[in-house]
Amino acid sequence: MKRLVKLFGFIILLALVAIGFLFYQQGFYKKWFSTKDKNKFVWGIDISHHQKNVDFDQLVKENKPAFVILKSTEGKSYVDDAYLIRLHKFRELGIPVGGYHFFNYDVSGKLQAEHYIKTVGLRKGDLYPILDVEMKHSSTQSKQWIVKEIKAFCELVEAKYGVKPIIYCEYDYYRKYLKEEFSDYQYWISDFYREPRCKYVMWQYDILHVEGVGSIDNNRLAEGVKLEQLILK
Repeated sequence: MKRLVKLFGFIILLALVAIGFLFYQQGFYKKWFSTKDKNKFVWGIDISHHQKNVDFDQLVKENKPAFVILKSTEGKSYVDDAYLIRLHKFRELGIPVGGYHFFNYDVSGKLQAEHYIKTVGLRKGDLYPILDVEMKHSSTQSKQWIVKEIKAFCELVEAKYGVKPIIYCEYDYYRKYLKEEFSDYQYWISDFYREPRCKYVMWQYDILHVEGVGSIDNNRLAEGVKLEQLILK
């Protein structure tokens, strides 16, 4: 009898674990968490062509973001095929929107900046320009090259828009490549495990369910930072 009780208890435990895992996989936990938590701060999302279906009406009705960041360009020629359509749509909805450039380590910063400026089409009321730099593939170049080319990109973009671009990266990348040479820049830091360990204006803090889009990157402004500070005048 005792063996049957233990076996029955073990089966129940396995069932509860399986149900919990299913809920997590389907995003129910993340949906609850994002709905509960995002109202405590200035909350926004970033999306690209990977999010193929965006229901703009549902997004605005259920969980309207304070800002949206779109992937615009990469390297010297790539353009995200959803960028321009979504840029205009979010402007129509009155949501501050911007575009980021994904840095390529096989192309000079100058060529990448020229491509970004030609394509992104930022104007008054949009978010500051943004450069996305990531650790993947960075080992193909020396630190000296990386610093030099990121600086070339940023200087051209600043000359165009009159502001330094916000730099997106993880903390380890910031510490390795940017901490000394780019100390006067504003940072959008990605860290899904803890609050960033450096000064930042935006924090990509988790992948959570967002109505109208699905499971995507969620972002928040740093405490004390106002959205108006990050918008082109």
